[in-house]
This record gives sequence, C-alpha cells and structure tokens, in this order.
Amino acid sequence: MDILEQQSSNRPPDYHALLTSHHLVSPTKRRSLQRWSSELSISGFAKVGYPGVIYAQGSQENVEEFVANVKSMQWLALRVRFVEPIDPANDGHHQGWSKFQKVGEVVEEMRRRGRDKYIIETGIGSSVLK
Repeated sequence: MDILEQQSSNRPPDYHALLTSHHLVSPTKRRSLQRWSSELSISGFAKVGYPGVIYAQGSQENVEEFVANVKSMQWLALRVRFVEPIDPANDGHHQGWSKFQKVGEVVEEMRRRGRDKYIIETGIGSSVLK
C-alpha cells in the first residue's frame, strides 16, 4: 500500500445531503449556493425552477455547514431529505457545482454519481424513469 492509498483509507468518509423545495428561482439563493459550495469545497448541483433540488457532497463538517446555510434562508417548503455518510465503496470523486433546469438532468447526474436510488426514493423524476 503506497502513501496515497494509506491517506485515503484513513480519511473520514465524505457526507452528502439532498434537499428539496417547492421551487428554486431566486437569483440570490442560486448565487449563495454557488458561493457556499466554493467556500466549503462542496461538489454538487442545484436544479432550478419547480421543484427545487439541491445535492451537496463533501466533508461532514462542510456539508453540515452548507445545509445549515441553506436552511437559514427563507423557503416556501424546504425539506432536508438526508445528511449522511457516503458508502466508501460507492464514493467517486466529483468536483464543482452545476446548475440544472430539468428533472431528467438531475436523474442523469445522480445516476452518474451512482446515487439514483435517492432520487427514486423521494419520487423526484419518477415520470422520467417510466
């Protein structure tokens, strides 16, 4: 085992969070999400429009701070679906923050990350999957 493998095996698991809202249209909220993702080294995405979907991945501390920041804003109906550790066997390294317009794009991105079951469980994109 080389040093890089030892460091990655001793590293705590990344966390991820999924949040949904009635909508995400505010340019201020969208800019805040982008800024916080950069400041906190969060990868993920926001699906703008109706419904709003936010997915974040990073260290536990940073994901929890990101979620707290999102919750501190005023929302019509924000729901934190989960904040939990990622199974290390299913933890690809993703970087950057993306913005999507369509539910189908969210489904594809979660599928690419190996996490489409989370979208299916919440009922988001169920019409896309049929």
